[in-house]
Parts: sequence; C-alpha cells; structure tokens
Amino acid sequence: MYSLLRASVLGLSLATAACGGKSGGGDPAPDSSTRVRIENRSSYDMDIYLRRTFDGPTRVGFAPASETVVIPLARALTAGSAAFRLEARPVRRAGSNVFSDPFAAGTGEEIFWSIPPQ
Repeated sequence: MYSLLRASVLGLSLATAACGGKSGGGDPAPDSSTRVRIENRSSYDMDIYLRRTFDGPTRVGFAPASETVVIPLARALTAGSAAFRLEARPVRRAGSNVFSDPFAAGTGEEIFWSIPPQ
C-alpha cells in the first residue's frame, strides 16, 4: 500500500514538473514577432490580409480609415515563405482592394506599408 502511494506521488510530481514550463504556450514574445505598421490614408476602413506565395489570403487585422496601426504577425504566417504580400480590402465593399509589393521579413523586424487615398 505504501509503495502504491509513493508511486502515485512520484508520478504526480513528475507530471507537474513536465507541465510547469513557461506559460503562454508556443506564441512568440511580442518583442520577437514580425510587425507590420500600416498607415491607412484611405477614407475607408480596411481589413488587412496576408498573402503568402502559394496560400490563399489570411486575415491578420483591421486598419481604420485615416489611422496608423501596428499588427503583430505570428511566426507561422511568415515562416517558410521567401516573401509575402499584404492586401487591404474595404470593409463596406466601397473602393477597391489594394495590394502591397512583396515583403521579406525576418523575426523581430517591422515592415511599413502605406495604403494610398481612395
């Protein structure tokens, strides 16, 4: 009986130690992620999408009309791709979609993109 209790306590201690790592999961620290600073000079609110070379668009954020925002990009969105483009889509379907030139960014870099007036 005593050895069964001892084995249970040992197993619980090992499980606690294995799970006791850094909290926050696998998300990168805010300082180490790639960031995009977007200046929306348009009079339309825009949904921002990231387009990798062979993938469809992935929504990454929102840029209100006439404002500048900073959007952190998860490593999974930029890893394994030599370049990506950004796309701004007007929220209310007025105006037209705007595409950036291709960007190549490493971890921790900040990219700047300016959406022209519409």
